[in-house]
Amino acid sequence: MSPSDGGQDIETDRRSIVKLSATLGALGITGLAGCSGDGGGDGSDGGSDGGSNGGSDGGSDGDSDGGSGTDDGGMETDTGLPRGGTFNVGAQQGIETMSPFRGFLADYLLGEAMYDRLTRVNQDLEVEANLATDWEVNSDYTVFTFMLDESATFANTDGQSVTADDVVATYDYLTSDEFSGAASSLSGVETVEKVDETTVEITLGSSDLSFPKRISETGGAFFVAPKSVLEDDPSQLEETDYGSGPLVLTEWDQKNSITFEAKSDYHIDGEDGDPLPYIDGMVWNILSDEIQRVNALSDGTVDAVSRIAPNVTDRAGEDTTFVNRASGLQFPIVLDTTVEPFDNGKVRKAIKHALDREQFVEAVSGDGVLGHHAGITPVHSEYNDDLPVDDTFGTTAQTDEAEQLLSEAGYDGGFEVQTFHYDDGYPQKETIAQLFQQQMAEVGIEFEINRLTEETWLSDYWNQEGNWYITNYSTRVLGSTVPRLALRSDGPWNEANWSNADYDAAYGAATTATDEETATENFDKMQEINHREGAWVGTYHPSIYGGHKEYVHNYQLYPTEVKDFISRCAVDK
Repeated sequence: MSPSDGGQDIETDRRSIVKLSATLGALGITGLAGCSGDGGGDGSDGGSDGGSNGGSDGGSDGDSDGGSGTDDGGMETDTGLPRGGTFNVGAQQGIETMSPFRGFLADYLLGEAMYDRLTRVNQDLEVEANLATDWEVNSDYTVFTFMLDESATFANTDGQSVTADDVVATYDYLTSDEFSGAASSLSGVETVEKVDETTVEITLGSSDLSFPKRISETGGAFFVAPKSVLEDDPSQLEETDYGSGPLVLTEWDQKNSITFEAKSDYHIDGEDGDPLPYIDGMVWNILSDEIQRVNALSDGTVDAVSRIAPNVTDRAGEDTTFVNRASGLQFPIVLDTTVEPFDNGKVRKAIKHALDREQFVEAVSGDGVLGHHAGITPVHSEYNDDLPVDDTFGTTAQTDEAEQLLSEAGYDGGFEVQTFHYDDGYPQKETIAQLFQQQMAEVGIEFEINRLTEETWLSDYWNQEGNWYITNYSTRVLGSTVPRLALRSDGPWNEANWSNADYDAAYGAATTATDEETATENFDKMQEINHREGAWVGTYHPSIYGGHKEYVHNYQLYPTEVKDFISRCAVDK
C-alpha cells in the first residue's frame, strides 16, 4: 500500500499516519480533481522523460447532462476564460497542517496551491515548468541545472524573490536531522548547489532520466520554502503560508472551511497572458458526508466537489456536469511468501488463473480498467502496452488451468490457508475480498476473511510477515515508484517478501538508463516478470469522478485525486 497518491512521497512509516489522524486508505481517492489550463511555461525536456498517458482509456469525459450555466458577471479573457469570482469547493476533509513538508490527504492537494516545486506535471503526467523555467542535463543524466523564474516571490515576506539560496536551504532542511520525515523524491541526490541567484545545480549519485519528473511527485517533500524562515524557525510554516504558489491561505477554520486569496503577482501566466489564477479566491468547504457534498453542489452552495461517487450523481441538478477518468489507483492482493504455500510459484500462478478480474470491475462500480499483475498501471508512460492484459492468466477465471497447477504443486484438490484480511479504508476492498474468497473456493482454496479498521491494519498487519491481505497504492507520477517501494527485493514496502534477481536487475537497468530505449526495454521486462512470477495479484483500477457547475471552466481530472491544480480553474457566475 502506499502512504500515497503518494511515491516518492514523504516516506513516513505507515504507523505515523495513524498518529496524525489521517486515514491512508482515503489517500489515493480523495482530493480536488485537477483543473488546468495551458500557459504554465514549457519546461525544457532537458533529459526528462515526461511520458504520455500510457494506455489509460479514461479521459476527462463528461457523463452527465446539464443546463445552461448562470452568468452573474465575471470578466472574460481574450481566450474566453472568465476572470474573477470566488471558487467554492466541497471537499471531504480539511488539512492537518499548513506546512508543505508534513501531512497527508488534503494537505497534498492544498500544499500544491500554496507552494511550488521546481517542476510540475500536467494531466497526462508530463513534466512541465514551475519554479524552474528551463533545465539542462549532462550526458549521463547525473547533473541537472535548473534556471529559476526571476519573477517568483514568496507570500507573507514583503515580496521576497525565490532564489537559488532558497532551493539549497530547502534541500539542506529536508536532509537534516531537524526534519523528521524522509524526502524520498530527493533520494539519490548528492549535492544541491547555487550557481548564481537564479540557477541551481543538482548532482545525483547515479543516472536518472526522469529526475525532473520525479521531483514533482505527489507527496514529494521538495516544495521550495524561504531560506529565512527555514533558518530562523521552520515551525513558522505550521502557522503561516510562505509559499510561492498561486493561492495564499488567509483563514483556516479546521472543522469548516479554508479560505484562500489569489496571489496577484504569481509567476505563471494563464492563456490570456496575465498571471494565474483566473479566480480571485477559493473557499475549501469541508463537507465530510458524500450526500451532503452532492446536495451542496446541486443547490449551488458550492461550485464543484472534490470527488463524488457515481451512485449519488442523480441527486444533482441539471446544471451540473460530472466527469470521470481511469485512475492509477490499485488494490493488489498480497501473497506473502512467508505464508505457506504462497512461496510456491505454481500456487501463485494458480491463484491468478482462478481469478475473475472482470467480475471485480462489474461488482464494484461497472467501470474501471484492468492492467497487469505488475504494479505499473495503464496511466503510466512506463506501462508495457505490448504485454496483453490477459497474458497467461486471462481476465476471467480459468479453473482448469488453476487446478492443474495446484496438482503439480502438490495441492491436488486445493488447500486451506490462514485468514485473509482487508480493511475499511476503501469500501471496494470488502467487495473484492468477498469475491476473491468465492472465486478461490471454486478451485478448492479455502480461507476465512476478516475485516479490520484501517488503523489496526496499518499498525498491526501492513508490511509485517505472516499476513496476507488486500493493500492499496495511489497513483504516482512515476510508474517506477511502486516497484521501487514494494516490488524490489530490498524495497522498504516489500509486503509480499518476494525476491527475484532478474526483476531486480531489470529495475536497476531501467532506472539508471541514459536513453529511453534501454529504460523502456527494462521496464517492459520488469512487468513481464512480475506479472507471470510475482506475488502481487492485480484486481482492477477504478475510475475517479468529479463534478462541477456548468459555469466552472477548465475542470480537468488527473488520473489521481491527490494531484491538484485548482489555480487553473475559472468561474463565471
